[in-house]
Amino acid sequence: MAGKKGASRRTSTLAYDIGVLPTLKRAYFLVLPHAHLLDLAGPLQIVATLKELEIAPVVVECISPQANILTFQEVALREIRPLPTRLEEGDVLFVIGSKLDDELMQSPAWHEAADWLRKSAADAKTGLQVCGVCTGTFLIAQSGLLDGRVCTTHHRFVRQLGRQFPQAHVVGNRVLVRDEMVWTSAGVASGIDLALHLIAQAYGADAAIQVARENVVHLRRFGSDPELSAPLRYRSHGNQFVHAVQDLVARNLARSITMNALAKRFDTSARQLARLFVAETGITIKRYQIELRLDLARRLLTDTTMTLDRLVERCGFGSVQAFRANWNSREALPPSALRKQGRRRTR
Repeated sequence: MAGKKGASRRTSTLAYDIGVLPTLKRAYFLVLPHAHLLDLAGPLQIVATLKELEIAPVVVECISPQANILTFQEVALREIRPLPTRLEEGDVLFVIGSKLDDELMQSPAWHEAADWLRKSAADAKTGLQVCGVCTGTFLIAQSGLLDGRVCTTHHRFVRQLGRQFPQAHVVGNRVLVRDEMVWTSAGVASGIDLALHLIAQAYGADAAIQVARENVVHLRRFGSDPELSAPLRYRSHGNQFVHAVQDLVARNLARSITMNALAKRFDTSARQLARLFVAETGITIKRYQIELRLDLARRLLTDTTMTLDRLVERCGFGSVQAFRANWNSREALPPSALRKQGRRRTR
């Protein structure tokens, strides 16, 4: 279903351009009867890895109106914690998808959860994030939180969501949609994508890359989604050797690293290293380094008052002229205009 006309709210499918989200303190996973296991296990595993890797001590809890439920895959979940009395700043709530049918949507558990979500969102301070995984979007819509917002869900239910909740601006052909502090996803494995991109927003690209590699999953971008930031864009491969090369390049942007020096560091030939890097990422190491440098330059221009000379040095360009040549080949706005635009956005 196409998005409703008149949806003028500023939204982004991955929203890397509208600032870093609050640090995550606690992640709740709301589950109802006939929940889909992968909708739950995928994002739960990703978020729990933050503590495992000592990136952040995020507390993870499964909650429900019922202490015991049977998932759609007939695995029983026991001793689930009750719905908390309130949600606070720094909390994130994942609303997990279930097998969607009339029995579920008319059940006491469904309505209790929707009423609790409506009240909790109204009482919470700014900073609460709500994430719908697959058909969990329907429960968020039931609570009223999607009124006037752009959202998505599993492709089989896009039209139904639009018909049932006409105040929501439902879009298809999306993996993730973020409208302010409400995220929705297409479901199943996209719950993993949602969790990774949320981590990237809260803790930076390096943290998301660490978590993705620990779980042997990719940071994905899909055709209709906006372009990922440079640190994430070329990481959708499973070659740990190439990841290590990328890590080293990313940590040394201010330095000039030759291909021969890199090859020696990784005990291989320059020719073999160059061939393998292009095969896994689609670009050369030099181009990758430039992409990272330009990405850093964009952030420094919009987030700091650093002089251009200092910025060029910090990003590793040999001269202002070299920086401008690379910048002009990629950017429509000159650096000064981007800096002014960034200042207006933060006012």
